[in-house]
Amino acid sequence: MPSHNTFSIKPIGNFVKSYLKKSIISVDPFARDNTWANYTNDLDPLTKATHHMQAEEFVFMLHRENVFADLVLFDPPYSPRQISECYKGIGLPVGMKDTQSALLYRKVKDALTMICKPETVVLSFGWNTVGMGKGRGFEIEEIMLCCHGGAHNDTICLAERFKK
Repeated sequence: MPSHNTFSIKPIGNFVKSYLKKSIISVDPFARDNTWANYTNDLDPLTKATHHMQAEEFVFMLHRENVFADLVLFDPPYSPRQISECYKGIGLPVGMKDTQSALLYRKVKDALTMICKPETVVLSFGWNTVGMGKGRGFEIEEIMLCCHGGAHNDTICLAERFKK
């Protein structure tokens, strides 16, 4: 079954763990309660993440602190409705511009390239295989589909390697 704690889904958790065991410095800008990465962030101050700020600002902070990841976990809210629920859930105002997932993803992905060194792997999760993309210097390494049955959307897990 699908879960808002994506990595608690056994095949997805195993996918992530297979990359984490090879990682030294890992970053998760949308961590919620997941503490697997070295650097974790989530907007909700009640989560276990070590930082609680906008994902793009979190990545800028890491860049200012000269943190360079060899693994990034990119598991944002998948839809405008989920983005709206996240903002409203912590009392933040939310408008149409805030829920434009493509805009949010682009800003965070662009920032993430600043903390990726050559050969960094970014694991992206969602309902498509857009990922970081060739335009940012990434090549697809692995794709895994996780079927949740019934009328639920599959979760698409994408591993891309930074080649710039």
